[in-house]
Amino acid sequence: MVPYLLKSVDKSPDNKTWLLTLRDGIKFHDGSPLDATALQLNLEAGRGTLFLNGLIGRSPKSPSSGTGAGFNANITEVIKTGAMSVTVKLYQADATFLETLYASGRAFARSIAQITGPKCSTVPIGTGAFKYVSHKLTELVVAKNDNYWRKDTKGGKLPYLDGITFTFLPDAQPRVAGVKSGTFAASMFSVASEAKQMIDLAKNKKLTTIRSQEAWYGSIWLNHKIAPFSSKNARLALSHSLDRVKWNKVRQKGLGTVPDSIVGKANIMYNPKGYAGYDLKKAKQYVAAYKAETGKDMEFSLPYVSASADSTAGARLYKTMAEAAGIKVNLLSVTTAESIQKAFPMQFQMLPLLLMEGTGTAFALPFLVSDTSGGNPTHFLRGAARISPALAGLQIFYSILNVSSFKDEVSENLLFAARAESNKAKAKKLYMQATERLQKEAHLTNIAFTQYQLTYNKLGGVGKLGLAAGGQRLLMTNFGIDWTGVWSTK
Repeated sequence: MVPYLLKSVDKSPDNKTWLLTLRDGIKFHDGSPLDATALQLNLEAGRGTLFLNGLIGRSPKSPSSGTGAGFNANITEVIKTGAMSVTVKLYQADATFLETLYASGRAFARSIAQITGPKCSTVPIGTGAFKYVSHKLTELVVAKNDNYWRKDTKGGKLPYLDGITFTFLPDAQPRVAGVKSGTFAASMFSVASEAKQMIDLAKNKKLTTIRSQEAWYGSIWLNHKIAPFSSKNARLALSHSLDRVKWNKVRQKGLGTVPDSIVGKANIMYNPKGYAGYDLKKAKQYVAAYKAETGKDMEFSLPYVSASADSTAGARLYKTMAEAAGIKVNLLSVTTAESIQKAFPMQFQMLPLLLMEGTGTAFALPFLVSDTSGGNPTHFLRGAARISPALAGLQIFYSILNVSSFKDEVSENLLFAARAESNKAKAKKLYMQATERLQKEAHLTNIAFTQYQLTYNKLGGVGKLGLAAGGQRLLMTNFGIDWTGVWSTK
């Protein structure tokens, strides 16, 4: 993890105080400077203070908090300590705080005008190589930022492309046809539902294909607040009923690895101990134990997107596997938007949803703890309830990311202790213990890991531009590639 917009990062020995210093001379797309004032406001907006300001009539204010309040709940104070520097203070020690700032590539600097403006959620104003032009439901148009701060290795201006049009096509076939014909310069695919297309395109010698790491860990989140998954017997029954080898063969055409942990082997939390893998005999035993415990047959509803043929096929395979163990599954048709909306906070009995990713824990731990503030009694959202009882509901942001709606003090204490540990070997041991506990309790399970593919036609420079601080960035992620150093070879 290295700085990008930041020039340097310094921290205290206890990992509770972090000094962030920005590079000089960077401007937002609206011409305003990226300075300490802007950085402070970005961090305050990210943890929800500007949203609270709006509710109680204070300024500066922002119309939305997003889910950032949950991710950043460990921050206690953001202090402007210089024209280009900000000090961040944490409640709990966090040796991985830079990962939290990175947020798997989702945290980017926004101009003050965007954050405080009425179009905050629809018109981005950042510092990147391309600036917003327009968008429709299935299209985003961006244009070259002529004032972009980075140069190529020869001192030339970046980016090379004049602009890009991103088009959302839910079905794979138009993307395949488009990249083959040259109508599209590139098309992106996911192994979760498009493995056949990925394999076929990779064989096409007229096209170039790259794939991401297998660092996206789709989970099956089990709602502990309601039946049947308030019962450990039910959770173990479902996990043991899932034939992950069959899923990999049928749905992923053999691409990728079969899970034996809730995260992949590249992740510091990886540990196969306690994992409830496929075992139909055990699944049936836990189904029987559930009936003995509750007096009821095990039954649940599985949300799926019926408008998608791939989602429908996946849901039917889930149903077949679970029903082989004696579990009744009702298929519940939802839209993609509805599934996300009802996941935070969780309103389904269970939900397959990809959230956790990466080699670290900044985009895993927040989904596995019941209070991302670490129980901070002086956190400003708890203080909001003293301003007005009507604001007490804001405390939901501490747990909104905990999709399975569970509290396990054993695993939480291990996770927080690991996050505080500077020694990576010691941290890994603690993380592995936490994973074993989570798996033994079946607080969540999974059926497959995910990787992504980009196939392109007549493009150069893909993956060639290094990081501003030196070294190479990830070739590809779940949001695509870095287009800054890409050019057309037409």
